[in-house]
Amino acid sequence: EAVKGSDVVVTDTWVSMGQESEYEKRVKEFDGYQVNANLMKQANPGAVFLHCLPRHPEEVSDEVFYSDQSLVFPEAENRMWTVMAVMAAQLGKL
Repeated sequence: EAVKGSDVVVTDTWVSMGQESEYEKRVKEFDGYQVNANLMKQANPGAVFLHCLPRHPEEVSDEVFYSDQSLVFPEAENRMWTVMAVMAAQLGKL
């Protein structure tokens, strides 16, 4: 129901760095919320998938993560260029 009519489906890692001790608890709490092909079918045709990485299989199925709908790797590359620009600005290179 949450993705019905959406053009973009985004999820985040369920366990962030520094929260590794909460892994079991969080996986249990989020059980049933995996982004998978059935969920993506409820979104608009042509909807894309985003994830900030690192990705774990309980968060998103391989079928979606490696599909043509996934823009995960271009998203990661965009972050890289953004970080490089910030660093260059801080070093007075821009």
